[in-house]
Amino acid sequence: MPIFGRDKQKDDEAATKPPQQQPADSEPTQFEQRTKQIGGDLLRHARRHRTGVFSAKFWSDQLMNWAMKDPAFKVQLFRFIDCFPMLTTAEQVHEYLVDYLGQPGVSLPPGMELGLKAGGMAKSIMSKTIAGRINAMAGNFIAGTDAVSAVPTLRKLWDEGVAFSVDLLGEACVSDEEAVAYRKRYLDLIETLPDEAAGFASNEQLDNDYLGPVPRTNVSIKISSLCARTDPIDFDGSLDRLREALRPLLEAARKRNVLINFDIEQYALKDLTIELFERCCEEIEFPAGLAMQSYLRSGVEDVRRVINWARRAGRQVTVRLIKGAYWDYEVIHAEQQGWPVPVWTNKRETDACFEQMAERLVAAAPRRDNQPGVKLALGSHNVRSIANTLALLEKHKLPESAVELQMLFGMADQLKAAARSRKLRTREYVPVGEMIPGMAYLVRRLLENTSNQSWLRAGFSDNVPDEQLLASPHEESAARSKPAAPAGDAAAALARRHELSPTVEGLGDGSPMTNEPTRDFSQRDQREAFARAVGSVGTPPVAGEATAEDAREAVARATAALPDWRAMDPVARSAIILEAAAEMRRHRDELSSVMVHEAGKTWREADADTCEAIDFCEYYARCAVGLFRPRRLGKFVGELNHVFHQPRGVAAVISPWNFPLAICAGMTTAALATGNTAVVKPSSQTRGIAGAMCEILWTAGVPAEVLHFLPGSGGVAGSALVRDPRVALIAFTGSKQVGLDIIKAAGEVPDGQGLLKKVVCEMGGKNAVIVDQSADLDEAVLGVRQSAFGYSGQKCSACSRVIVVGDAYETFLRRLIEATRTLQIGPPADPSTDVGPVIDESAAAKIRAYIEIGRGEGNLELACEVPDGLARQVGKPYVGPHIFSGIRPRHRLANEEIFGPVLSVMRAASFQEALDVANGTTYKLTGGVFSRKPAHLEMARRQFRVGNLYLNRGITGALVGRQPFGGFGLSGTGTKAGGGDYLLHFVEPRCCTENTMRHGFAPGLE
Repeated sequence: MPIFGRDKQKDDEAATKPPQQQPADSEPTQFEQRTKQIGGDLLRHARRHRTGVFSAKFWSDQLMNWAMKDPAFKVQLFRFIDCFPMLTTAEQVHEYLVDYLGQPGVSLPPGMELGLKAGGMAKSIMSKTIAGRINAMAGNFIAGTDAVSAVPTLRKLWDEGVAFSVDLLGEACVSDEEAVAYRKRYLDLIETLPDEAAGFASNEQLDNDYLGPVPRTNVSIKISSLCARTDPIDFDGSLDRLREALRPLLEAARKRNVLINFDIEQYALKDLTIELFERCCEEIEFPAGLAMQSYLRSGVEDVRRVINWARRAGRQVTVRLIKGAYWDYEVIHAEQQGWPVPVWTNKRETDACFEQMAERLVAAAPRRDNQPGVKLALGSHNVRSIANTLALLEKHKLPESAVELQMLFGMADQLKAAARSRKLRTREYVPVGEMIPGMAYLVRRLLENTSNQSWLRAGFSDNVPDEQLLASPHEESAARSKPAAPAGDAAAALARRHELSPTVEGLGDGSPMTNEPTRDFSQRDQREAFARAVGSVGTPPVAGEATAEDAREAVARATAALPDWRAMDPVARSAIILEAAAEMRRHRDELSSVMVHEAGKTWREADADTCEAIDFCEYYARCAVGLFRPRRLGKFVGELNHVFHQPRGVAAVISPWNFPLAICAGMTTAALATGNTAVVKPSSQTRGIAGAMCEILWTAGVPAEVLHFLPGSGGVAGSALVRDPRVALIAFTGSKQVGLDIIKAAGEVPDGQGLLKKVVCEMGGKNAVIVDQSADLDEAVLGVRQSAFGYSGQKCSACSRVIVVGDAYETFLRRLIEATRTLQIGPPADPSTDVGPVIDESAAAKIRAYIEIGRGEGNLELACEVPDGLARQVGKPYVGPHIFSGIRPRHRLANEEIFGPVLSVMRAASFQEALDVANGTTYKLTGGVFSRKPAHLEMARRQFRVGNLYLNRGITGALVGRQPFGGFGLSGTGTKAGGGDYLLHFVEPRCCTENTMRHGFAPGLE
């Protein structure tokens, strides 16, 4: 492909595949025997204590006992617990409890069914009972709301011989305001707890390890809570912002001798966290710790990196070795994205990796106080893992005080008692925080430790034999005796992703299509490759401006080429389209770069556009073949009925500028794969990328006479195409005004036109998202923000109305405003940019006019300022995100498509009213609901009348083959691009009936 130069020399996907686990070191039988001997001793000590996995009180709870017996009840109960903090009255508690536990397939504990059906005072009593149980359960796991309230619990632990590491609860930080609040709370812990802990009784075992004194106060920090703009796509910028946020905390920790432990969160933040840890340690001499996860396939390599860094930097740090708490998320997210799964998918492999990492960490332990190296803190409730580490200490001639056991607060009381009896230094990971942010932590703990895969459950509730509990994870026999996947029963059933090569094999036989994975920008090599493309590939030049005569000439040539293309074997046609997909895949970063520069798309938006284009090619090539194979109808002796399809003829493809590659490629390849010839008239603003697409199709084998590129204006070239009597089909995506004009023009049949034109038309949207009182506001705020302001709101699927139900309104609006303030407005070529330019000055003028209308209709809550000189630098105009409140259903802002970063936040008294408002426009394209109430989600499925409905996620980003895209009403003709029926609009059905009777004889049925 001449505009892009040489092909890439490596497969990006293979390059980013995580390293495989190293084979286990061959251990002598004596070492394995010693591991099992230590493990047996620990188990015997643990079982002398009567407290259970969590506590005797926990296991006596009727709800938990029943949850262990009935998986369906457990899922619904824990979902109810997740949304419980949002419920403010006894009536709401009862309503939601009935809704969750009344789901099909859920059996209830004895007596609870009557309670759910009760009314009046009995209903109130039951609601208070359930609320009391949940609050008491939370108290088993959460020590307090802040430093002061947690002190009594921490003192009690210390008096029992257990140290502490305090962790602030909170799963998402969506704004700078929230980040500042988190940092203040961390500082409160760092400044308050040392003074309180200084008054605790002296304890030689807790105050010292094998090298001397250790800090009494240990605080765990999640880097995602420190800065709202923590994103690995902007790796260096995120590092700078995080270091600035951390500096006051680490200086305070240095002065007050507080160990700061950097928690590892999701895999996407792993490299960023390690790099941040290393740089902070090099800058400030604070007591430092880092969590590392053995369920990551990269675990052993991660440990090597940290050990080597510690030696180079001359630093002595602690590593908290854990299995990992986000297994379900990592597997599901990777499968959805089409990325390599970063975690081990078998619990045995995770356990084996844990032991390999532990051995390297023990071997790297410093032998004297001032020696660089890594101390090991063992975060596990698995007796086998603990015993193996203690055996490793003996092997390396280190005392048992060279390791610290760390366990979760409120769990594993028996193991903690066994550790104390062995005089092992033990520390509990103690969460502190409010109920609402704490629920995610609580539910994760409940799910993890009531799972069939829980070691605690196996060891102390299910009475699994010691031989199985202590079996080596490196042995195949252990693999056969243990379940196949770690905690996360639902995610364990996920099928593995299978790569498909772009070949003709299986075409027309229902062979699956795997979506092209977007770039994982948490990986350094993918960031760097994309940056190189953006820096070297601009907009390819496109000469000339097509006239009406050029349009007529292109149609004439396409008409002449139609018979041969129509007669080609459908498999051969599809093979060409698949080769085009392969060519796009080879040049995907360069194609994305063109859109960055020409359309003003940010990195992720441009990359997703390219991936969707590849998906369309793959999907339509596979779907098209079967349309031309005769399908028999009925089974009658003497009669043979077949239905099949034929191409419609010449297709005029009129594509938009907002998805200039994906939509153009989708409509074009749908036409070509079904045997039509095509004339492509792209938007004038993005003719460069459309030209590059045509080059790829020609290179792949589409004859030049079959596919014509017509870069011209809509009023001239486009109008001529639409009205040409030889054009059989018009595929259009764009504005309602132009779409309705095309439909009107296509309906006119002048003399000499021997066909009725088919119009495949996708137009605009006035899309709404409903947020109810039960919604997870962390998810809702970020989902609405991205849906409204991604690509500057220039998507027909973008959210332009958010309708908030009841008491959630004020909190949601405030958090959304603050979250939107954090968006970075800048050049699209900069990876830190969230909001780029709008497409041209005409679009900007229209958006600004609607902003003025909004000022008169409602209240302007936020107008993000555009940096001075940015438009001149980029060469395109900018309009920052705007948020209005006070908009009513009758207002223009609530009804007219704006196609820019303008969002109206509306209020509704009930969920039904919210649905009525959402359905109140003539557009019927996309919609969304954020709710944790099953009844509301079911109402939305029935009543929210849009082409694409999204529940508890953003409303943009439909994927080919998974979310067929398109609306009805005045949003389009309901053709559903990327769906199984889409190609039916590009063909005409035919039926052939044969009388097979010959003089009283007919062939039998086959």
